[in-house]
Amino acid sequence: MSATSGAGPQNSTKAPRLFRPPLSARLLSLVGTLILAFVTAMMAVFAVLVLGVQLALGAFIMALAVFMGALTGYVWRDLSGKWSYSIRLEPAAAKLDLPAGRSLIHRPPGQHLTIPYADIKSVETRLEAYGSLGMETMQRAYVLRRKNNDLIFLFEDRALGTGLEKQLFADFAADLAARAGVELRDLGMVEGKGGVLGVWGTNAADWAAPSLPLAQQLRLWRHATFTGSLTFAVIFFAFAVRWLVGG
Repeated sequence: MSATSGAGPQNSTKAPRLFRPPLSARLLSLVGTLILAFVTAMMAVFAVLVLGVQLALGAFIMALAVFMGALTGYVWRDLSGKWSYSIRLEPAAAKLDLPAGRSLIHRPPGQHLTIPYADIKSVETRLEAYGSLGMETMQRAYVLRRKNNDLIFLFEDRALGTGLEKQLFADFAADLAARAGVELRDLGMVEGKGGVLGVWGTNAADWAAPSLPLAQQLRLWRHATFTGSLTFAVIFFAFAVRWLVGG
């Protein structure tokens, strides 16, 4: 489905424009990474101390430390993908500074390119559903297709259908397509593998994969929305219990 189309680049009268993830999101990732790294280090030290006294307990704590270390690496990847990310739309070209960690499921390489608008064939987007342990998450991915059909992964808006949803890239993608005078193509929805909690063992569907039937799309949307509601319900319940016990 085409959202924007044109016969050629339409950029001569538009001022340069810069896209970066919000500072608040970058700082949140930084704080989360530091906290997880600190907790991991403390758990590892404690595990070493306990191992000499009680082997089973020490081994259990060490296993938890390894898990926390893996989680720290995951959050660090998100931080690295946000911190140095930028796309600048200039009069005749798009300047891309894209770190490798810009996607938590796709595995795009880091890319630092200046692409003339005349070299852009289309800007493409699709919804991606990922299921794990009975839960479903939804994100929207954006890709730039060059005229030689090379694909450049641009960005992904995550946690769609939940209270954490923030669609940061939609307007910018439309502007990029308009400046290049090309289509902003909506490819529908696909379903990938969510692995374990959407963190380990994930796998995105091939970009050429066909869109899912409408009935399946609606089912996945409902499931993702329910998952988001359940998450907030669990958090609310935990705070309520803590308040009641504290009272």
